[in-house]
Amino acid sequence: MSEFKGTKGSWFKDEGSRGIGPLSTDDDQTYGMVMPVAWVEFDIDDEIQQANASLIAAAPDLLAALEFALPWLPTSDGEAQHLVEQAIKKALGK
Repeated sequence: MSEFKGTKGSWFKDEGSRGIGPLSTDDDQTYGMVMPVAWVEFDIDDEIQQANASLIAAAPDLLAALEFALPWLPTSDGEAQHLVEQAIKKALGK
């Protein structure tokens, strides 16, 4: 598998702007603010909007967990390996 080329690190959701991304570590007025790499489009149902934002914000951590778990999957379970490999490929844009 190849390395993720997107924005590294954990992502967070900004409740106010619907932005999702890493937190700024710059020593200026942006310190601690979410630096958006994505936005959740408006949905009339705020619960759906928040659920979508949570899933997108978790994406880098989910990819890292899948990449960590893949070598530990039993080779006898080809279906599990296939599902994990396909999810990793999808996340890497393959």
